[in-house]
Amino acid sequence: MNTSMFNVALPDISNQFQINAGSASLIVSSYSIVFALSAILFSKFSSLIPIKILLTVGVVLLSVGSLIGMLAVSFPLLIAARVIQALGASAISALSIIITTKYIPPHRRGKRLGLVASAVTLGFGFGPLAGGLLTQFLGWEYLFGVSLIALIGIPFYLTLLPFEMGVKEVFDYSGMLLFFAAIVLLLSGISYSWIFIPLSFLVMFFYILHINRHEYPFMQPSLLKDKSFLRIIGIGFIIFFINFSILFMLPLILARSYEVGNTALIGLILFPGAFIASVVSIFVGRAADQFGPKKVMFFGTLFMPIACIIGSLFGNTSIIFIILAFSVSSSSFVCITTSLPNILTEKLPISQLTTGIGTLQLFQYIGGGIGVTVSGKLITFINDISPSNNEYIIVFSILFVISIFGFILSSIFFKSQLIKIFLVKNK
Repeated sequence: MNTSMFNVALPDISNQFQINAGSASLIVSSYSIVFALSAILFSKFSSLIPIKILLTVGVVLLSVGSLIGMLAVSFPLLIAARVIQALGASAISALSIIITTKYIPPHRRGKRLGLVASAVTLGFGFGPLAGGLLTQFLGWEYLFGVSLIALIGIPFYLTLLPFEMGVKEVFDYSGMLLFFAAIVLLLSGISYSWIFIPLSFLVMFFYILHINRHEYPFMQPSLLKDKSFLRIIGIGFIIFFINFSILFMLPLILARSYEVGNTALIGLILFPGAFIASVVSIFVGRAADQFGPKKVMFFGTLFMPIACIIGSLFGNTSIIFIILAFSVSSSSFVCITTSLPNILTEKLPISQLTTGIGTLQLFQYIGGGIGVTVSGKLITFINDISPSNNEYIIVFSILFVISIFGFILSSIFFKSQLIKIFLVKNK
């Protein structure tokens, strides 16, 4: 909800602080990027510190960020609040997957991951509705108050989760700092000045050298050399890139192209799409158990180009097509968030599972953050050249091209699975 709630409020926040779409994208992208980077930290720490303690720390950070956000009187303070929120929220997201893969047996894991994906999707769905209502009747500051509800979870974490002593191991802090620096420089290059981009590549080069020499690297080089794992990371990155971009653009399209000035109405328009996706997620979890997560992943990457086509061809013609595009993209998102962690549990050994899932979530949310940043910059750039309502259609067309790459990567997986089934039958 912390992502989609604020998307609906972007027009109001932009007007209050007098910022353009590129700057407004920081409200979403700063959250997503910090979320991504800290998610892998919590995944790493889950083998060192009891999960119940990590979850408690996460909820406290989320609540502190929320309180700061409610009192924010400037745009920089608002961004700081979002960053602290992201530090806490990432614990809940990262550890929910680890709890599921650690404590649920394989034959029921797909259904449970489907429930997690359903909760995520329902959060995305209620986000626009809750965000619209709160912004319209109370003000966008109260969007931060919703996260304080998470404090209710602390007694349950402390009571129900087992207390497991951590395993002592060396943590690669220098590798972590190099990786984080490379990502921050890359985003700075996209958002502010291209000069940061070569610096990002330089730091990433030193990071790769570092992890190949370090005895206990921040990220296993063997994972980064595994083509199947890289394809999974690529698919997650692309789908999150597109889905977060669509979530960012739709409220702006409704407010500016369709002149829907009521934020509650914007939330109401977007809610059916996310509700449909949350219903779909129930069947997606069962399908992952019954037919395998690779098939679910394949159909997920098939839906996303369809959503982009609907947006690019019909996004300016009727609100019905906005709802349809959002429904299809959200359903695609559910398929991916359910299937990819499930595929990793089949592929990776237990010793690499937490690192693998943490790395997947890292690149997924980096993809989401970069997607929002790029979309915001493109909208601002196109609008500066030729002010019109066509900038969103152009961005949808670009997203369609990107989605094709995700479909190609998924098709490689699906094709290899069909070949294996054919060989087994022949034997």
